[in-house]
Amino acid sequence: MSKKSKTNPLVTHLTIAFAALALLWLSTDDKDVLVLGNSLVLVYIVYALASRFALNKKKNNHTQK
Repeated sequence: MSKKSKTNPLVTHLTIAFAALALLWLSTDDKDVLVLGNSLVLVYIVYALASRFALNKKKNNHTQK
């Protein structure tokens, strides 16, 4: 009764992003670096979401034909 567990890639991307934010917030005193780091992590999250939506849309278009 072994069921193979497959991790959602979006969960992996969000976990990496949250870990990066936590590390950034704990280790940075300069506000400019904090703002830049937060912006980069936000771009990473938006990229991860967009890539999942594009993959889903491509998969749905392929199955409808």
